[in-house]
Amino acid sequence: MTTPDKIRRSWLLTPVSQSECVSSAPSAGADVIVLDIAEFVAEPDKPAARESLRDCLIPAKSTGAEVFVQIDPELMLADLNAAVWPGLDGIVVTRAETSDQVAAIDAIISDLESRRGMFPGSVDLVLCLETALGNHNGFEVATASSRTWGLSLGRADLVMDLRPEPSGEIHLMQYLMQRLVTLASATGAVPLGAWWRFPDRGLLASPENTLAAAERGRAIGFKGSFCVLDNQVRPLNESFTPRESEVAAAHGLCEAYAAATSSGVGTVVSVDDRVLTPDIVRQIANTVALADACSTRDRFKAAAVDGTPIPVP
Repeated sequence: MTTPDKIRRSWLLTPVSQSECVSSAPSAGADVIVLDIAEFVAEPDKPAARESLRDCLIPAKSTGAEVFVQIDPELMLADLNAAVWPGLDGIVVTRAETSDQVAAIDAIISDLESRRGMFPGSVDLVLCLETALGNHNGFEVATASSRTWGLSLGRADLVMDLRPEPSGEIHLMQYLMQRLVTLASATGAVPLGAWWRFPDRGLLASPENTLAAAERGRAIGFKGSFCVLDNQVRPLNESFTPRESEVAAAHGLCEAYAAATSSGVGTVVSVDDRVLTPDIVRQIANTVALADACSTRDRFKAAAVDGTPIPVP
């Protein structure tokens, strides 16, 4: 069952070195604010970004968002030492490539949780398979840590590894998206991404194109997506929340199935030209549960903005 505290539809990447972005991020309404010290922070600015990171954690949560930190695995010790403090919800690992790499990150986090008074295992991992090697080793990478909550694809490194198509799309990108969704299902992780199309690049897109990309992504199995602009948050939240018409249709099918099976016709029935089995009905019921969880998550964030947070069940 999806729970409200794990509704993570929109992931707003926020460079810690840009104070104006850090200040504005909480008001964007994202489910997750990702404080970045890896991808969008220039090398000379990284020491200062690490120094300021701890002071950014709690303010970033002021409007009900969860807070992750995006790290560079090549600098894992320094980045994690700066990031893992009370208030942190998770770590996004860029360019995750091997199981040994993920296991080392897990071990460092466990040590820091212990030394800093954090609940063991409280820090989740989202692993970004951004290179050809990372995608090749996908299953081993995804199963290297029990902390792994989500998986995502990158684009920039994949362009360099796999080349662009004449259309402007990345070679094999559609295949890799479907493979990631399958991999996530097989390993119990949540697939994150949207189906971006040329000319959108680097998660940079208009709100309209973000909405379309997220709708395409949800259709193939993604559950949320990263973005880099405040005005992309609302389209992501909207796209990854079941629409009222979907919920109404799901309620109707579940009720019709319950009525049919209660009359003793068996567990496989036909409703509105659809064959329904217990497994199919459970999937349909998940739409209702997801919509309820999204609604609870949104109420929690709204209450946090008003200064009267409600407890998350």
